[in-house]
Amino acid sequence: MQQHIDGKTLNYLFTMGYRNLKKNIQIINDLNVFPVPDGDTGTNMVHTFGGGLASVKQSNNINEYTESLAQSVLLNARGNSGVIFSQFVNGFARGLKDKTNICFGDLALAFKYAKDDAYNSIMVPTEGTILTIIRESAEFLDKNAEQFSDFKSGFEALLELMKSTLAKTPEMLPVLKEAGVVDSGAAGLVCFFEGIYAYFCGISIDSVETIDLIPTQVSNGTVDFGPDSVMEYGYCTEFILQLMNKKVDIAAFSRDKFLRQLEEMGDSIVCALSGSILKLHIHTFTPEKVLAYARNFGEFINLKIENMSVQHNETQIEAKREKVKYAVIPVVSGDGIIEYFESIGATAVINGGQTNNPSVEDFLNVIKRFDAEHIILLPNNSNIILTANQVAQIYNEVPVHIIPTKTIVEGYSALSMMNLWCEDVETLITEMSSGLDNVVTASVTTATRDAKIGNVEIFKNQYLGIKNKDIILSGENRLKVTRDLINQIMCDEDKSIIIVFYGKNADESEVNALQNYLKNEYPLADIGFIEGKQDIYDYIISLE
Repeated sequence: MQQHIDGKTLNYLFTMGYRNLKKNIQIINDLNVFPVPDGDTGTNMVHTFGGGLASVKQSNNINEYTESLAQSVLLNARGNSGVIFSQFVNGFARGLKDKTNICFGDLALAFKYAKDDAYNSIMVPTEGTILTIIRESAEFLDKNAEQFSDFKSGFEALLELMKSTLAKTPEMLPVLKEAGVVDSGAAGLVCFFEGIYAYFCGISIDSVETIDLIPTQVSNGTVDFGPDSVMEYGYCTEFILQLMNKKVDIAAFSRDKFLRQLEEMGDSIVCALSGSILKLHIHTFTPEKVLAYARNFGEFINLKIENMSVQHNETQIEAKREKVKYAVIPVVSGDGIIEYFESIGATAVINGGQTNNPSVEDFLNVIKRFDAEHIILLPNNSNIILTANQVAQIYNEVPVHIIPTKTIVEGYSALSMMNLWCEDVETLITEMSSGLDNVVTASVTTATRDAKIGNVEIFKNQYLGIKNKDIILSGENRLKVTRDLINQIMCDEDKSIIIVFYGKNADESEVNALQNYLKNEYPLADIGFIEGKQDIYDYIISLE
């Protein structure tokens, strides 16, 4: 019976948890409250924790290992479930501070801090979710952890409690009960700890394929750099540095003093310091000097050096940071919508959205391209707002402001009200937010399963008409569902502008028929159609 574990063993336990989470990713995704094809809780949790494991600094010391893991998981956090999961890991690490190895009883404090950090990450915590399992687990361990002398018996009792709590989530949250599902985030956490418990039972969880954590930078077919080329731009150099006690007094370490020396070695410097982990980005002609200087303070967890004269396609790193007063950055999916948002004033676009939530690192990679006085983020998805908030906490070069847009339509409204000549950022944000209460988001997609939501009877593969977050009708004919959806909203509310973003699966003749119908039915309304090329939702409609 295993009574103590070190950092190396904990890493393997977490790997087993990750494997089981990845193994059940589709099951977790399918626990979507609504029968629409946008469930991504499992995907977010897997990418969040998998990204952390992929770049964690290995150590036999529990304290060093968990601190490194917490930093790595945070940088990879995406979606509400991923951010909460990352904060669980962060609190877990805080609770094991100064531990070289642990017994099961030590998990009581780790879970207490994990519970505190997870709840603090949410402005209005909702019970019947992953938070409830974390809280009840913490309470259970606080009362009982010392009773278990070994990890196997302790995790067996803990997992029994977790499963019992998971089964109760529909009773705590009516929307889960109506949909006939348990909470997906809570289910993901249970899968994670099932994987850990399997280790102590001697059960092997087959290795799963490696996640494509970082988009591959694909060459356009030719490398624009040869034996006679001129090194015009230097190297984009990035690394994560673990500050080391034997090299520097970490408590007294000055980030500003550290950067002053680097200013002589390059430009486009972006630096984030969290605890004993430092992340740096710099453009330099002498990366070897930068690395040698950094090693005076610690050791590298990972690093990347790229020749900026080599041309890449869409993922090319810019040689110089663009200077702007305001960098307004929305999260958008669909090639047509991306192009349209850029045309109406977005400084840059983060390609992402439902089922493809960007991570904290994805945000930082775009932000650091700009030498801006203010960063303004438009998440355009309720599942991305928490990630954006984490970015604002981490990035300390300039103020980061969040306009909590929850849909593409709200992002469109905010951009349409943007005045980049505004001198005061608070005034700009107020103006961009002014129309959000008046805009309605309508969307049409396909049902993934039979269900009854409110008074709407739904059958798999039917088309769903959604107003904001509510499914209000369904039917077999997509054009009819779309027309009826718009008509119902126009009947209930006085709207004078209708903008339709049509997706990849929308039929051209159907789009033309819808356009003609709306122009005849609402001759006084301003009506626009934009080829959004988005997935999942055949139509996304803005009504103002």
